[in-house]
Amino acid sequence: MAGKKLRHIEIEALKIDPGEPIVITHLRGTYDRPVVVTCKSTISVNTFGIPAHTASNRIAQLRQENGFYPSVGQVSDQAALTLSNCQFVVLIGLNFDKCWPAALNLDNCQNIAVLDCTFGACTVAIGANGIDTRDIWVEGCTFNQTDKRRLWDKIKWQQVHGSFENSDEKVSVEDDQRQFDGDFFRAWNIAGNVTIRDCDIADAFNGIHFFNSVDDLPDDEDRMAVRFNNGRRSASNVLIENNRFARIRDNCIEPEDHAWNWVVRSNTFDNCYAPYSFELQRAGWFYIYDNHHWLEKPATVGGRKGGSGFKLGGRQNNEGDFYIFNNSWLFEHGERLFRKRALGRMKHFNNAVKLKKGTRRLFGSAWMRQNEYCDDPAEGEDQRFTRRWKDLGISIDGDWIHELGGLDWRDYVKAGYNLGDGTTNKDPGYSRPTKRPRRKNAEMWLEPSAEMQVKGVAWTMRLPGYEEAGKGKGTFQKDYEIAIPEESGVGAGMSDDRLANFRELLRFVPDFPVSRSSLDGGTA
Repeated sequence: MAGKKLRHIEIEALKIDPGEPIVITHLRGTYDRPVVVTCKSTISVNTFGIPAHTASNRIAQLRQENGFYPSVGQVSDQAALTLSNCQFVVLIGLNFDKCWPAALNLDNCQNIAVLDCTFGACTVAIGANGIDTRDIWVEGCTFNQTDKRRLWDKIKWQQVHGSFENSDEKVSVEDDQRQFDGDFFRAWNIAGNVTIRDCDIADAFNGIHFFNSVDDLPDDEDRMAVRFNNGRRSASNVLIENNRFARIRDNCIEPEDHAWNWVVRSNTFDNCYAPYSFELQRAGWFYIYDNHHWLEKPATVGGRKGGSGFKLGGRQNNEGDFYIFNNSWLFEHGERLFRKRALGRMKHFNNAVKLKKGTRRLFGSAWMRQNEYCDDPAEGEDQRFTRRWKDLGISIDGDWIHELGGLDWRDYVKAGYNLGDGTTNKDPGYSRPTKRPRRKNAEMWLEPSAEMQVKGVAWTMRLPGYEEAGKGKGTFQKDYEIAIPEESGVGAGMSDDRLANFRELLRFVPDFPVSRSSLDGGTA
């Protein structure tokens, strides 16, 4: 409603007791007049009260001694600033510095926008809790968990996230760095409707991390019989776009166990260990496109120094497809796109992959392992990307896979990987990340060759309502099926028209009700 004055409140870091967190409860705006929260000074609150790494290591040590994974646990409820039971609130321009263990916590909140905020050292920058928490917009924020390259080149991966499963060492209270075992955005069992866009997330252990335990089903229950609106309650409708991830030591985007209706588009992944971690029990309707990924300088210390495109696993009872199309990848030093295991119902079309310097293992180091002389046909499946494509509904076609070692894509076919006939070994045309002025601050992009822009196989994309429409009396399924024509391009760098078209098709998350201009001007 034009002309209405927005309500502003200003908070200030507490001066008397810097260890006292700030809690705002039951702050309520309206759809057209949200409450705008600003702050004069830096918020700096240490809620542990003792050195952060010592406290975190002690928590992890105790968990390990009691047979649990040695993490620091759900720490966002110890945040410097907590919004509890709030609606239609905008946090804008806040500066969080040294907020151990967490900076911002959203507890049972709806319609919250976090805009242009800066997050320094902490375990979790933004935490969100509760099945009634939904409609969250995070835009234009930055997160630098520690100094540049410290997690990448100076701290061992095991010191942050190691356990008996991947190390013989116990947690060391003196030497470990468990305080970094966190995320830019961490959600526990929230309903969804989350947008994270135009953010810069660098030198952190993880990026965006959703936990979902409320949608777990008994093994004997038919997953396909559970309807979306009453059987899938959490981690749904998530949009991640136009973000930069740099030197993320573990995983950039990680939905745990269950998730539905995710769109990941037009992001850049600059030297990250594993952009996508999909260890899922049941999930579906993921659309990952127009993303640029490169790994030129792997981490230099500790375990997991290399990298891969996808970390996979889980039970693979996926209810919807995973569409991965028109993305670009560059690997320099023996990395792999699919390291091992599987992603059920994955549809991988028209991506560009360039593997340099001795990689030659698109599907993991054990890709050539044979099992014809073994009693168990699944032997080797845990150590390589699966060959059970038909059983799991996996298809890969139209990719440009260029390996400087000279491996032909047909060699993968001979080994049991049923790549489509539209696959090619052509060079995508880029050798390293290049500057492209299309985005703010001239972000680095992998520039595709001219030929790639007019190539590509035809394929069909289905929207989330496709299977639901098939249960009705009408023939509505055709309205949820999109035919992608051939020669629509290979690799990332879509035209503005194509991006706009997909943006209209994949509108799972509502827009924020109040414009940026009205927030700046103070009226709506």
